[in-house]
Amino acid sequence: MLTNSFKFNYSIGAVANGIKTDTFTFFLLFFYSRVIGLDPLLAGTAIFIALLVDSVTDPLMGTISDRTRSRLGRRHPFMFVAFIPASIFYVLLFTPKIEWGLSQSYLFIWMLVCTTFTRVGMTLFEVPHRSFGAEIIKNYEERTLLFSWRELITWVAAIGNAFMGYFIFFRSTPDYPYGQLNPEVWFPFALAGGVFMALGMLYSTISTTKYIKDLSTWSGPISLKDIFNEISIAITNRSFLIFFAGNLTLSIAWGLSNSLALYINTDFWGLPGNLITIFLIIYITSTFMAFYLTPRLVKRFDKKKLVLICIFGTAFFSPIAFISYNLGLTPEKGTFSLIFFLSVPLIFISCFSVMGNMTRDSMIGDIADEVELTSGKRQEGVLYSAVSFIQKVNTAIGGFVAGLVLKIVEYPKDNPTYEQTYSLFFVQGVVGPILLALPLFIFFFYKLDRARHAKIIEELNA
Repeated sequence: MLTNSFKFNYSIGAVANGIKTDTFTFFLLFFYSRVIGLDPLLAGTAIFIALLVDSVTDPLMGTISDRTRSRLGRRHPFMFVAFIPASIFYVLLFTPKIEWGLSQSYLFIWMLVCTTFTRVGMTLFEVPHRSFGAEIIKNYEERTLLFSWRELITWVAAIGNAFMGYFIFFRSTPDYPYGQLNPEVWFPFALAGGVFMALGMLYSTISTTKYIKDLSTWSGPISLKDIFNEISIAITNRSFLIFFAGNLTLSIAWGLSNSLALYINTDFWGLPGNLITIFLIIYITSTFMAFYLTPRLVKRFDKKKLVLICIFGTAFFSPIAFISYNLGLTPEKGTFSLIFFLSVPLIFISCFSVMGNMTRDSMIGDIADEVELTSGKRQEGVLYSAVSFIQKVNTAIGGFVAGLVLKIVEYPKDNPTYEQTYSLFFVQGVVGPILLALPLFIFFFYKLDRARHAKIIEELNA
């Protein structure tokens, strides 16, 4: 059994992904379209193109990581250098200013390049880091606990990043009552986040080096033909295909809703940054609730059943704010009372979402055991590259579709109308929850349960 000290040191590496994911999900599209005036469809397209690059670099990184032989093992060499591109390009992404007078084309290229290389830097770290965690332990329940730690740190970092933004940088001023619209605060906000990203990656990498000896070493030829054969065994595994399809559709639905959240909070609900900060208390409370509940529920239910419960719970509570508003039940916009009213469904949405993430992250390790039984190779790198890619789909497809929605409703840089903001609210409150029905259906066919996994481990040990 791994110590809590190891779990903490390992999980600190998730700080970088938490900060990057929070910023890319909630702030990136808003900054480029609402603050510095890039056409929202161009902004969404830049995010989508960066995802296409990920579709190549993620599995490539997984393959390279699985097959690397060095005195630092097969995961740590990449983890040691990843902080350089990830943190530098993350900061550069929020450097442009209105007074530079950049054209739409130059802003688009700047956003595209910086978004792409930030993601590539995160790929260098995330794929080996997740793979390392899955390989270091094989127990069905203990693996869930380790990835619950990792997901907890991810969410704490994401919420901390949002808190830093709203409470420190996006404070209301006489010139900018909605501080998140102040163009001068975005660069220092990104700089602070970039520093924490680099520190998290370095600390986790250095503090886990003594466990390198406990990992397996790749054996056998590394020809191109062998690589493709082994990858095909991994990615055509039935459990993996169901997992990938379910996670992909879930990320698209969730990413779309989240990408519109700051627009709705600012322009529809009329909430300044200091009031939005109160939501962060709900997020952090939900995260710790999920951290407490997930390992205990996995002992009671199979992971598939828990994932289905979480998706259903998220879909059930997501439209409550929209329904309540249309029934005239919500308090006055821009008020403290409104925050508390919206917080009630939000705590359930967040808790179910985090529990689902914690459970699904550990499922890939189980699938890797099944793949090893078939291929004789540990291929966590290839399989976790899919998880890394899916997580980026959350922001990329969500951001692209959100940009398309903004374009369709002709959402302006300044002073959107009620009809325009209500359209975004409709997409978040109605379209998003409906889309969650598809992953609910897909995960129903997942068959790798506790009993099947126990048999796989027996056969591997034999």
